[in-house]
Amino acid sequence: MAVAATPALAFGPPGWAFFAVVAIGTLVVGGAVISQSSSTTQSKSKTKTKVKDKTCEECLRPWSIRVHAQGTQIGGSSGSTIGVPAIINTRPITIIEGITLSASTYALLTKSQKKNLSTSFQKCNTFILSRSPWGFLGKKSFYGTSRDNNRFDIDSFGITPNFIV
Repeated sequence: MAVAATPALAFGPPGWAFFAVVAIGTLVVGGAVISQSSSTTQSKSKTKTKVKDKTCEECLRPWSIRVHAQGTQIGGSSGSTIGVPAIINTRPITIIEGITLSASTYALLTKSQKKNLSTSFQKCNTFILSRSPWGFLGKKSFYGTSRDNNRFDIDSFGITPNFIV
């Protein structure tokens, strides 16, 4: 489409502006067409094949762990969270990796947040250390001494348990 607008360049600044609008329009339309065709291809490739009562997507799902602090003290609402990015791996997450993730999240807290969440942090680490040899899958929350909404949470996913030796 932009090639057809090339003669407009001979008309000076008004022609240049017209050509720029046509060129940008061509890029936007072309990008939309490419994006649409790639999403169509992706949606077609997600066919689910049954393998022992699990889909192939579930069989290939990686292991992941997220440890985050949550509550009103973190950001003003009970849904406010802070934490380092989750660990995602092609094998189960080890106890050492879990403890490192927990400590890294704790390091992000302010001094007053650390003071109020120290019991939750300790409970979280004790839980991670006591999981071997069975590991853990699922979600678990660790509250401090008061049962307010401030806590440490673990989200553990995979096809076998995490927090192994």
